[in-house]
Amino acid sequence: MASTAGETSRTPVRRLAGHDKLIAALAERIADSLLPGDTPFEPQDLEDAAAFLLDTAARREPEKAALSLASASEGPRRMRIAIANDDMPFLVDSIAATIAAQGLAIDRLVHPVVPVRRSQKGTLKDIGEHAEATAESLIYIETARIDARQRRALENAIRVTLGDVRAAVRDWSRMRELIHEDAKELEDAEGAALLKWLEAGMLTQLGHITRKRDGSHADLLGICRRSAKQILADASYERAFAWFDDPKRSEEREPLIIKANRVSNVHRRVPLDLFIVPLREDGKVAALSIHAGVWTSAALGAPPTEVPRLRAQLAALMNKFDFDPTGHAGKALVHALTELPHDLLIGFPDDDIERVATAMMSLVDRPRPRLALVEAPLARHLFAFVWMPRDMLSTQTRLQVQRLVESGTGADLLDWSLQVEGGNLAMLRFVLDLRGGEIATPEAELDRQLQQLLRGWSEAVETELAEVMETGRAAAIATRFAEAFPAHYRAHYGPAEAARDIGRMRHLSAVEAETADHLPQRDARLFHLEGDPDTELRLKIYEHEGALPLSDAVPALENFGFRVLSERPTALDHGQLGTIHDFQLGLAAGDTADPLLERADAIEEAIAAVLNGHAEDDPFNRLVIGTGLSAGESNWLRAYYRYLRQAGMGFTIYTVVDALYRAAPVTRALVALFRALHDPDFAGDREQAAKD
Repeated sequence: MASTAGETSRTPVRRLAGHDKLIAALAERIADSLLPGDTPFEPQDLEDAAAFLLDTAARREPEKAALSLASASEGPRRMRIAIANDDMPFLVDSIAATIAAQGLAIDRLVHPVVPVRRSQKGTLKDIGEHAEATAESLIYIETARIDARQRRALENAIRVTLGDVRAAVRDWSRMRELIHEDAKELEDAEGAALLKWLEAGMLTQLGHITRKRDGSHADLLGICRRSAKQILADASYERAFAWFDDPKRSEEREPLIIKANRVSNVHRRVPLDLFIVPLREDGKVAALSIHAGVWTSAALGAPPTEVPRLRAQLAALMNKFDFDPTGHAGKALVHALTELPHDLLIGFPDDDIERVATAMMSLVDRPRPRLALVEAPLARHLFAFVWMPRDMLSTQTRLQVQRLVESGTGADLLDWSLQVEGGNLAMLRFVLDLRGGEIATPEAELDRQLQQLLRGWSEAVETELAEVMETGRAAAIATRFAEAFPAHYRAHYGPAEAARDIGRMRHLSAVEAETADHLPQRDARLFHLEGDPDTELRLKIYEHEGALPLSDAVPALENFGFRVLSERPTALDHGQLGTIHDFQLGLAAGDTADPLLERADAIEEAIAAVLNGHAEDDPFNRLVIGTGLSAGESNWLRAYYRYLRQAGMGFTIYTVVDALYRAAPVTRALVALFRALHDPDFAGDREQAAKD
C-alpha cells in the first residue's frame, strides 16, 4: 500500500472518469520529460509509473501537495515516490537533496510539468492544454527500498521540504521588498550595495524575521514561518543586540553576516546565511531585521571586484601592501579572494580576511599543508581552513584532518566542503559549532600538529629519536623506518610513540641478525594510556616480519591472566619491516595498572619469552602478574608441580595455580626459601628465609 503525506487525501485512479486515457496521457508526458542521459522506461514500467503518479495526483487540495511512498510489488527491490504540487521553483533540487540527506541514492527521477484541470474539490478531471488548466509539477522517483521507520522519517522530511519551498516562493516578493527597505536604512554604503546586489539574483531568499527587544517577532516570512521559526537561539539574539550596542563597534560594517546552524531545505542543503540589519528608533537599536537565504552559484563565483564589501576589502589590502594589480602579487591576491568562499569571507573582520587571504597567496605557487582558524561574529561558529597539495588528499586524509580539527578546537563539526584548484592546491573548509566556548588549542599549535600529520612526520620522528641517540644515527634510522608508518598510525599515536616503537623493532632486527635458529622474533612493551581505566593496560607486541596470528597471542595473554579487549595492528611497509600489534588488556579483579607498570620490564620479558617459544605457555604465567614473580621464579614452581605430578599428585594445573595465586605471600615465601637454599649468590639471611 502507498502511504500518503501532506494534508490531502487521495482518490484511487479507478474512480476517475477515463482513467485509461489519463494514464496514457501522463505516460506520454513522462516519456517526453526524460533527459538524454536518463534510462528509458520499459513500456510496462512506464505505464506502472504513470498509474502510480496519477493515483497520487487524483485529488489534491489547493496550495497543498500530495505525496505517496510505496515499495514496488514486482521487479527489483525499490521504493517509488510520487509528488503532485503546484509548479514552482526549487522543487526538484530541494526534494532530491532531502532524499540524499537520508542516505538514499536516486535511481530514477522524472519531472513532467503537466497542465491539469481539477474540480472545486480538487479532483483531477483532465490532463492537457485547456483554458482552465493550471501547471502542476508531477514528480516520480525511484530509490532503494527502506524499512517502515525510515520511510516515515523520509516522508516527514519531504513534507517539511515541500512546506518550506511553498512558503519561500509565496513570500518571495515581500522578502524582496524588505531587503530593499533595509538597504535604504543602512548608513554603510557598501553594506547597502551588498544587500541590493544579493537581492538582484545573487541570493536565494528563503526567509525573514524581525526580532524585537522584548523577544517578540514580526514579519515572519518564508521558511521562518515554517521549519525555521527559531532561526537563532535566544542567546544568539542577545549577543546580536549587544554586538550592535557596543560603542566600540560603531565603525563596524553593517549588516552583520553570520551562518545559521540550521541547514536549508530549499535549493541547496547548506547552512543558511543570515544578514542582520539593526532597526533603530531614536538612535537606539529597537529590533533586528534578519534575512535568511543561500548564496547562488553565480554569487559564489563572482570576481571579488564585483562583490560589494569584498571589493572594498580587496582595495584596502592592495593599498596596505602596495600591490600592483597587474603584478604577480596583486593577481595572486585577487585569485585568493576569488577562490575563498565569498559567503564566509564577506562576514570576516579585516584582520581575519588579511590573514586568510595572504596565507592562501603564499600557497598557490608553493602548495604545502597549512591551517587557519577564524572565529565568526557572536562566537557561534569557528571556521577552519586547511590547505594541502592535491596529491595528499584522500578520504582517509580528510577524516584524519577532520578529527584533528574537532579534537583540537573542542568544537563539533556542522559542515565541510572541499575545493580543488586547477593547479596543485586543495582546500578543506570546516564549519564548527563553537557556541560561545573557547578554542581548545591555539591556531599555531594546531597548525604544527597538522604539519606533523601531513608533512613533517619524518622530521618529527627524527627529532624524537635524536633525544635518545646521536643525531646522525637518528637521521639514518628515521630515513629507514619513519615513512613505513601508515597514515592512521601517525594520526592516532604520534611521532614520540613511533620513536619508541622503532627502538623495539630495531632490537628485533639485531636479534635476528645474531641468531640462526629461525624462531619467531617478537618483543613486547607494556604501557598505560592517559584516559584509560586503571583496570586496563596496553601491550604492544612487535613482530619482526609479517604479522602475529591472534591464535598465537590471545591464549598466551590469557594464560598471563589478561583479558584481551581489542587489538589494532599496524603493518610497516606492508609487513616487510614487521607489524606492531596494540592490545587493550583488561586486568583481573583487584589488579590495577600502576603496580604492574613498576614491574614492566620483568613482565615484558616473560611475555616475549613465551611468544618466541623460549618459555612454557601455561597458567603458571599468571603468577608473574598476580604474585610478582619473575618468569624464572614461576618456572621453578612449574618444575615443582611437574615433579609432584610424576610422584603421583592428582591436582590439576589449574587447581595448583589458583592456590598459589590466591596465597601470594606464601608463594613468594616458597620462592624465597628455594633461593636461600639453592642460590649460591643469595645475599639474604638464609635462616630468616627458612623461618619465613
